[in-house]
Amino acid sequence: MVRVGILTVFFFCALFSPLTPAYTLNNNITLEDDNLWRPVTAFNAPPSAQQVITSYKNASETSNLLGKSGAVVTKIALNNPTTGDWYVLPQANFIDVGLAYWQTEQGDIVKLADFSQSHVNQPAILMHGQAFKLPFYAPSSGYLWIYLEAKHYPTPVDLSILSEGVFLHHQFYINSLSLITISVMLTLAMMAFVMFLRVKQKVALFCAGYVGLHGLGWAFASGAVNTIYASPSFNKHYLGIYLFSFAVSCAAAFTYYLFNFDKEKANKLGSALKYFTVSAFVCGICSLFMPFYLVFYIAHFLAAVWVMLSLTTGFAMLSLNDFRAKYFLFGNMLYSLSLVVFVAFHFDLINATSSEILVLLALAIDCVCIVLSLSEWLKLKQHEFSTLLHESRFDPLTQVGNRLLLNDELIKLAHSAYIIVFIDCDGIKKINDALGHAKGDAFLINAAKLMTQHLAQDGTVFRTGGDEFIWLCNVKNKSHLPQLKATLTQKLTALHRTIQQQWPQSGISYGIASSDECQSHTECLTLADQRMYSLKSAHKLKAS
Repeated sequence: MVRVGILTVFFFCALFSPLTPAYTLNNNITLEDDNLWRPVTAFNAPPSAQQVITSYKNASETSNLLGKSGAVVTKIALNNPTTGDWYVLPQANFIDVGLAYWQTEQGDIVKLADFSQSHVNQPAILMHGQAFKLPFYAPSSGYLWIYLEAKHYPTPVDLSILSEGVFLHHQFYINSLSLITISVMLTLAMMAFVMFLRVKQKVALFCAGYVGLHGLGWAFASGAVNTIYASPSFNKHYLGIYLFSFAVSCAAAFTYYLFNFDKEKANKLGSALKYFTVSAFVCGICSLFMPFYLVFYIAHFLAAVWVMLSLTTGFAMLSLNDFRAKYFLFGNMLYSLSLVVFVAFHFDLINATSSEILVLLALAIDCVCIVLSLSEWLKLKQHEFSTLLHESRFDPLTQVGNRLLLNDELIKLAHSAYIIVFIDCDGIKKINDALGHAKGDAFLINAAKLMTQHLAQDGTVFRTGGDEFIWLCNVKNKSHLPQLKATLTQKLTALHRTIQQQWPQSGISYGIASSDECQSHTECLTLADQRMYSLKSAHKLKAS
């Protein structure tokens, strides 16, 4: 009875349906979405072959599926004069339900594949699309029935039938490039996130979001995640579109901080980036409660706005000779061009083969450029930090360490043997009064230079006041302290003579104290200071 029912359905379909042209499988075939599909009422459960055939009979063709949604059926008459395997590729980005049946000329029907994106075991893994095998064990003719169901068809759904060799080459090309580019993006995102953990800068965090959310979005949209874990209750391919709003929000925030617009509150370009960041994020939140077709169009609108905004920012920064803009602009020009092609393809304005691969390649290059921009930003900040650190730890006049650097070094010597020499330059007031402060500064610069030369490898020179200097000498072995004291005394005596030869009205007074005489470096400084004043008093008595 079942066989009689199937034959009856087949008879009436053939009788009342328009004559379907037969295609001979000698070469690869591409059927354009031009009256190819018939919209039908969606079923609550995956339909049987009889339901697919009956719904096809009661429906009529539509011009194409661009921008439409729901369930559709097609019937294709095929003639294969040889044996072998062919692969059928419905070119649809999103398929909630995809079923294929083969009907022989005798009316026998077999189920070829369930290629629904939420199906756990895909018949043939092809990223950014679907595919299933059409095997012929003997020369035969018949009808290929395909049932699709989707929330949105972003492009016309063409149908390709490829020989096994051509398909395997196409599959390798699409899958390998997709996995490589997605892996590059996710790896770069991890690198940026590690940078953020180290430097705690917002620009690194938003860079990780920019690159990572794009990579994760394409991992979902391409079906890469689905090959690892497929959920029959939810089609994860849609998540790529949902994540896009958050990805471009991070992209705008990254650009905002990359070019330091956070420090220029009145900058119009910075304000535009800030508003776009917030707007894209709000769109991402709102999209969670919208039908998918609206989310799809919002994502494309945001893409168009981001193309204009990113290129405007890149050219504006490049015109200001901002070296970070060279990487940013180059990457975004490639990505923007690919997005234009991608959006135009989705609106059937152009016919682009493998447009997803074009976008992925451009995006991977863009992400490399973005991380390079981040590295340039970090180098600049590191240079600024080093400059500030140097300015805060070194005396700007003499270029020797200041009191802050001395304190840092003293802390390091808490449990070591050391010698502190407290030096005061004599006669500096006389030089300033007689020759002017410029000569007084020249004297201090010359004195610091001579101290550094005389002390050499035995220690470090610090300027701690107007005419006060301190030598700090670390000793590896406590037993070497007496010998080093004697050496320093000789060097200080020679330094005093050298300075007096160049500046007769001047000289130095000094005091030496070692760690074996005191309990702490504070006591050591006090003792050296006292001894210096004792020598200074002696110099004054001698001069009088």
